[in-house]
Amino acid sequence: MIFRQFNFDGCLAYVIACERERKGAIIDPSHEMDPFLDFAASYGLAITHIIDTHTHVDHVSLAPELADRLGAKTVMSRNTPAQRELGAKVTDLFGIEKVLAENALKRVDLYLGDGDELKIGDITLQAMETKGHTRDHMAILTGDRIFTGDVLIIGQCGRTDLPGGSPRDMHESLFGRIMPLSDDLIVYPAHDYKGNINSSLGYEKVNNVCLKTERTVEEFEAFLKGLFPPLDATTGKLQCGLSTMEPAPEGELGTLMKSFCISMEAFLATPHEETVIEPEELLQKIVQKERLFLVDVREPKELQQTGFIEGAVNIPVREVAMRIGEFPKDLDTPVVVYCASGHRSSHAAVYLRAYGYRNTRNLEYGMHGWQDRHYPLSKMA
Repeated sequence: MIFRQFNFDGCLAYVIACERERKGAIIDPSHEMDPFLDFAASYGLAITHIIDTHTHVDHVSLAPELADRLGAKTVMSRNTPAQRELGAKVTDLFGIEKVLAENALKRVDLYLGDGDELKIGDITLQAMETKGHTRDHMAILTGDRIFTGDVLIIGQCGRTDLPGGSPRDMHESLFGRIMPLSDDLIVYPAHDYKGNINSSLGYEKVNNVCLKTERTVEEFEAFLKGLFPPLDATTGKLQCGLSTMEPAPEGELGTLMKSFCISMEAFLATPHEETVIEPEELLQKIVQKERLFLVDVREPKELQQTGFIEGAVNIPVREVAMRIGEFPKDLDTPVVVYCASGHRSSHAAVYLRAYGYRNTRNLEYGMHGWQDRHYPLSKMA
């Protein structure tokens, strides 16, 4: 897969493409066309679709202009016509009405409904309706990634007090649609104002102020009223996800999150064989009693059902960040993490590298591979 993130003063856009066929898509383009054109040219990409996850109010979409230059189709949600009707009724809202009016003139070649797919080479992009920030908001799912637009921003959600916004719809999108998805999904939002690159859904479920506490619809609506600053003209800049909450002190969550993002990108770019350990090698290290900190990141009930590798400490993947104090003080300690298949544990490896455990590897094939080889297992007492 060919992938690139573009950052324009906190507005994030993406190119994702099939490496084999050199076909790709652009998601949420804004500000400047040249970076996208240059990237596509440098990789020899045929861009087939330009996708806006929703009707933007803080910047003008470049989708039609890029589509004309690249011979692509513009893509939005099937709910975009209804969203544009709402936007047309806004006549005086600190300049937002001008952006809405300009975006309303942007042509849409293809509308996607919930669950509709775009197949681009070996890549499949699936639309998921996620109303709340706007009526026409959709997230894009592909493989191990989710492009969340403004519905889920790292650490919080998008504001719901703009035309087409609804706290109740946001509650359903976050808790009814996004929360049930896999913890392993890498989250790529359309905005970030704190220097983050990405997150994982498992991390957001535990740490995001909008997700970590289960709230009724009424409680969630009241919570959001205190989360965002009121719309006014004093700042001169609308930010769709700007929170009034105090940021984490430097050296704590803020720095950690940036380190986590960098580690995630480094992990994805590192050759696979350098990030894993084969079952045969792990067994040899255990038999020879080599220095090793072995972590089973599955849920306790999974250990009860299948057993676990001797010497492993059970720290479920969603608890790794909270239980970092249980890991060795020596950051050079070799660490091996595993789960059922190797999926969840790959994210645990990223967490640990963000904390400084650079000598962390993921067990290839996970418990499935270990069991297939009939290697020894210990049982819960």
